[in-house]
Amino acid sequence: GFMGGTVVIVIDALDESGDENSRIQILEVLAAARVTELPPTVRIFVTSRASRDICDALANVPHIVARSLDAVDATTAKRDISKYISSKLKELRIRLSDTEIGELTEMSDGLFEWARLACQSIKPRKAGVDAKELFDDLVSRTHGQGQALLDNMYCSILDENVHNSPRARARFQSVMRQILWTAQPLPIPSLNLMRQYFKTDVNPADVRNILDFMGALLSGVTDEVTPVRPLHSSFYDFLTDASRSGDFYVDKMQIHLDLALASVRVMQQELRFNVCGLESSYIRNSEVKDLDQRVMKNVSAHLSYACQYWARHVQETKFNVMLVEELKTVFLTEYILFWMEVLSVLKSLDT
Repeated sequence: GFMGGTVVIVIDALDESGDENSRIQILEVLAAARVTELPPTVRIFVTSRASRDICDALANVPHIVARSLDAVDATTAKRDISKYISSKLKELRIRLSDTEIGELTEMSDGLFEWARLACQSIKPRKAGVDAKELFDDLVSRTHGQGQALLDNMYCSILDENVHNSPRARARFQSVMRQILWTAQPLPIPSLNLMRQYFKTDVNPADVRNILDFMGALLSGVTDEVTPVRPLHSSFYDFLTDASRSGDFYVDKMQIHLDLALASVRVMQQELRFNVCGLESSYIRNSEVKDLDQRVMKNVSAHLSYACQYWARHVQETKFNVMLVEELKTVFLTEYILFWMEVLSVLKSLDT
């Protein structure tokens, strides 16, 4: 018989449907032009982590509209996670107060995967405990269950996505070292440009070698504009604690020296007189109506970063003759004026 209305076919967590080989057929079906022959009232809705094979198969397919959670604002994500937790706990027959649900929502820090695991972890599975006690254990700052929940998730994802070889792990650590100790998140092109000026930590030259496979843990890995940052604040704590991350442990090494050198060299290359092309230097910045647009056009993300944060990295670096010589080329020349001009248009110059 005839079925009225719109029919939505939901494929949830496609990345968890098996390994890459087992997903080939369904990805071919979804990407095939014959999908467009379905009745206009039929829609297919797919959710997935940004796994490399899935992104490659479905990117730039005319009949597929993709949306990254990176584009979802924090308020919306928090609201949706709260609704998810409430619904999941009801499904698991667990009763928590609105305040307790709010605590779980805050702890999730925008990460649905953590919220899902948290709901599962407070469901009693053996005699002698109840859900409220398991909840208290999870949210307690002195109890390790909440931390272990995340650690197991991180280890599982990294084991699945980082090749099991010393070379691959070293490359992972190198890229994550840059991301973790960069004072302000940068998009992929800026990460790569800064990286070409590094002195010590230079392999791989292209961060995509690692980031293409980190969609489950980092935002900003699917485009050229969004700054790359951990999806959950605890990922930094996990990676920088050797007792928790094991083979994936990331230490500082000489990252501040690399970032300091890169910042100075970016300024050497991109600082110039009247960087925003203003028609007159006799008017205040506040009187330039399109200043923000001029800044976006003429001041790259990496130049903005270099001008604002070079000193922070220098402070964290032991004395280095090469770095001193590089600094002289900027701050003992006319470039110091160009640097001050950039800070001015960025509204970062204290007066």
